[in-house]
Amino acid sequence: MTAYQILLSYSLLIVALIALGTYWVTRKFVLRKMNRTIMKAEHNYQQQIANLQMQLSGKVNMLESMVEKLQLSNQELNRLNDIRSKFMSIAAHDLRQPLSAIQGFTSVLMMDRNTTNNAAGGDSDQVALNNILKATDNMNMLMADLIDISRIESGQFSMDKQPFNFNALLNDVVALQNVNAQKKGIFLQMYEYPEEVTVVADRFRISQVVNNLMGNAIKFSPQGGRIEARFYVQDGELTFKLIDNGSGVLHSEKEKIFQKFHQSDIDRNAKKQGWGLGLSIAQEIIQAHNGEIGVESAGLGQGSMFWFKIPLSA
Repeated sequence: MTAYQILLSYSLLIVALIALGTYWVTRKFVLRKMNRTIMKAEHNYQQQIANLQMQLSGKVNMLESMVEKLQLSNQELNRLNDIRSKFMSIAAHDLRQPLSAIQGFTSVLMMDRNTTNNAAGGDSDQVALNNILKATDNMNMLMADLIDISRIESGQFSMDKQPFNFNALLNDVVALQNVNAQKKGIFLQMYEYPEEVTVVADRFRISQVVNNLMGNAIKFSPQGGRIEARFYVQDGELTFKLIDNGSGVLHSEKEKIFQKFHQSDIDRNAKKQGWGLGLSIAQEIIQAHNGEIGVESAGLGQGSMFWFKIPLSA
């Protein structure tokens, strides 16, 4: 090997060593820089996480405080609702006693007047006594509705389910309601079912539902109107339908009509005769019998059909 070749070999070796040294120095510098960048990014992330945790903790505390206030508000609302229900029940019971006394004394006065035929009093006294009886009857019905609502809200609205003849029940209701229908010249027709239908249900409460539906039909039907009552049995269920040609039901009110204290805007005069509780109570009664209740109407002035279904057996 010549001196030139040896010098060239040493030169290449030196260059290689320099390149290798430069690589390791550069690598070490880059790694240190990367480590500093990573550590800085990690520190930033940790700070962000800490900030988020603090914010989350604050939101959780705020939410817990709101939940606590809401629970207290609900407890207060439940307490006030309980007081309201008790007040309604007590007030209704207490008012019924003097109303019964008024009814009793008025009935006695009417009997005395009819017996003695006292002409001095004239017809005006008889009319006044009749009006007193009507007013007390109406007040007793209003009080009964308040008592029922208070029982419903307190969970004490129970049903006494016993077998009874639905045909006979409907005959009794029609005979009672026909007196009011005749006063308005309304033709109340009941379509007889060919067989006797026995239902296991609370006779008094089902009678209350039928009376309410029929009374409303008479109230909202025009002078000389027509009301049809019919029922049938199918698939182990009794279906009752009451059809009238009265003022009808707005489509927007079909869902609201069974709500408590709901009053229709169709007839202002009829609106003053009740609390708007009758249909709500009727719905509670039917649902307590595992049944359904509803209304169908083509709109204003098109009449309506109220119906309910209950199982034949409890």
